[in-house]
Amino acid sequence: MALCVTITGVSYDLAVWEGAPPADDRAAAAEFDRLYEQYIESDDPAEPTSRIAAYVQALVNRFPDIDPEGRGPLLYFAMAWSRSDEVSALAADLAREHQLNCYDPQQKHLRTKQWRFELTSERGSTFYDPDADTVRDVLVRLSNDNFFAILTRDDNWYIQAGYGEQAGARPGGYALERQDGGPDQHFRAELTDVEDLVRGFVCFLEDDPTLAARFAWQPYLL
Repeated sequence: MALCVTITGVSYDLAVWEGAPPADDRAAAAEFDRLYEQYIESDDPAEPTSRIAAYVQALVNRFPDIDPEGRGPLLYFAMAWSRSDEVSALAADLAREHQLNCYDPQQKHLRTKQWRFELTSERGSTFYDPDADTVRDVLVRLSNDNFFAILTRDDNWYIQAGYGEQAGARPGGYALERQDGGPDQHFRAELTDVEDLVRGFVCFLEDDPTLAARFAWQPYLL
């Protein structure tokens, strides 16, 4: 039984399966590899479980132009790359509703884990619940060609950094901004040392209450 949707051109894949939630991305990758070998590479196709079948029906109801098929507790399917943002976001939401796991093999991360922090930059990967070393590694790479990074918390508070004139800072300098809730609580400071930038991000990551007094913040209207 064919499992992946056949799509002309580049595709984007997702895996959805039934079982205990993996502890982290590494555990999710290992479980995905195990299930793929057992159910996708097997010559003995298994009928989808009732939960996977219900998930497939919900997905098709929303996107009738795709035709995913499950094997046992696993669904591995493709979508057009041009629609991957829309379809993968809904697929992950549906997986949560059906108490299933959703894993992204391209980004190598678990889409259904409840992350507290998300770190992204203009030209880098996305990191979920990053540690201080990861934060530093992202920030020291800021440049004219990769000029911003943002660390968002699950309550939509965030801290972000911009490099140089593209961020409205002096050449070679940094603009550090934070938003404590709504846009009327947005503040900005200008820094020259990347290590100060790192300390600001780590304070936010660690819920350090001294962040508000650490820099010369000024109210900043968006």
